[in-house]
Amino acid sequence: MLTLYDDVFSPYARKVRIALYEKGLPFERVRGLHGDCNRSDFVHVNPRAEVPALVDGDFSLYDSTIICEYLEDRHPEPAIYPHDPRLRAECRLLEDLADSQLDAATYAVAIVEHGRREQHRALHDAAGLDLRRLYDDLERRLGGEPFFCGEFSVADMALGPHLMAAAFLGFPLGPAKHTGLTRWLERVQERPAVARDNAEVIETLQRLQEEGRPAFDPHRVQWRSDRLEWVIKNGFAEWFAEEMRAGRSFFPVTVAH
Repeated sequence: MLTLYDDVFSPYARKVRIALYEKGLPFERVRGLHGDCNRSDFVHVNPRAEVPALVDGDFSLYDSTIICEYLEDRHPEPAIYPHDPRLRAECRLLEDLADSQLDAATYAVAIVEHGRREQHRALHDAAGLDLRRLYDDLERRLGGEPFFCGEFSVADMALGPHLMAAAFLGFPLGPAKHTGLTRWLERVQERPAVARDNAEVIETLQRLQEEGRPAFDPHRVQWRSDRLEWVIKNGFAEWFAEEMRAGRSFFPVTVAH
C-alpha cells in the first residue's frame, strides 16, 4: 500500500492525488494542513519536511514531479504522460510553469489577503499583471485543443489546481479573452479524479469554517525558491525583510549531520 504525506490544499499534493486517482491506485494518507509542513514526523521521507512525499514499501521519495514520474514508470497504464517525445517534453514544461511561475505569482497574495485578511494593493496588482501574462501564454499554448498535449496528462493535473487557487484568490480567467482556457478548466473539473479531489478540498474548507480554524497560519509562513524570487524581482524585498524581522517567515528544515 502506498502512503502519501500531503496537505489537502497544496497544489503539488493535489497533482499527485489526481494522478493516483486517475491510475486507480489505492493509498493511505498522512494529512497535514498547509503551513504544517515543517513538522518533523516525516523527515525520514523528505529531509526538508515538505509535502507531498510518498512511501512505497521500503522505498520513499518526494517532490511532486518526481513522484508522478515514478508512478508512471511503476504503473504505466493508464498513461498520464504523452508517448510522443515532443509532447512529453511540452507536458513537463507546462508542469514546470504551473509549479514555478503560477505558484510564485499567487503565494504572497494568499498569505496577505486570504490568510491575514489585509490589503496590499501593490502586491495584488503585481500578481494580477503576472497572472494575466501567464493566462495569455496558456491560451496560446492550448490552441483550441481539449487538453494540453492532446490527452489529459500531468500538464493538466498541474495547471488545474493552480488556476483554481488563483480564481479563489480573486484572479479568475477572463471568459471573453481566455475562451479556450475557460472551457479547458471546466473540462478538467469534470474529470472524476479532479471532481473527487475538489470535493475533498471543499469539504475541508467548510469544516474549517465551521470550526473557526484557518487553513494555514498566515503569521508563520514557509518560503523557498521561486516564491522568494518572485517577491524580490517584483520589488517587495523590503516587505519580505520586514516579514523576516518580525519572525513571520521561515525556511524548510534541514537535517543536522
